[in-house]
Amino acid sequence: MIRVGIDFDNTIVNYQGVFHKAAVDLGWLPESVGTSKQEVKHYFIDRNEESRWTELQGVVYGKAIRHAKPFEGLTQSLVQMKTDNMLLFVISHKTQYPIIGDKLDFHAAARLWLATNGLERCFDQVYFCPEKDEKVQQIADLHLDWFIDDLPSILEHDDFPEHTKGVLFDPDDHHQTFSSARRVSHWSDIPHLIRGG
Repeated sequence: MIRVGIDFDNTIVNYQGVFHKAAVDLGWLPESVGTSKQEVKHYFIDRNEESRWTELQGVVYGKAIRHAKPFEGLTQSLVQMKTDNMLLFVISHKTQYPIIGDKLDFHAAARLWLATNGLERCFDQVYFCPEKDEKVQQIADLHLDWFIDDLPSILEHDDFPEHTKGVLFDPDDHHQTFSSARRVSHWSDIPHLIRGG
């Protein structure tokens, strides 16, 4: 059986517009600011309000995650991968509680989101790792054949296991220097890539 690990935030979960909506609803952001996560982040960073950006992330990964959607093509691709007898694991770098702001349980919110979107049944196990190094170690411990992530820093980590093939999920083409053979912009490309070896 092929063993496939998948990152959670920005790989399974599409937060397009969610950071903007949450910040506007809180009165922290003018509606005129662009709706992408990067534009919202730059608004706060440019004003030396990094702590407010950190607090906003807590709001989004906690309460406001309910507004996020699965990436287009994700559900069909996961069903196809299960039909092909692949074992699927979620492995996410995610603390349990925010650094600042309301004490919301991110792990519980993420599990509820998976269940609400009918995705829980697709995964054999779900792991949340408070530290990035723990995430990479979990990938190694599970002896995965493939791992899909939106961050090159995970796939290029010094301890990323040699036997695991990394796939960069890059829907907005932010990382064009990454190996194009293993860089995909749409979920529908992933089952075919893995079947092809």
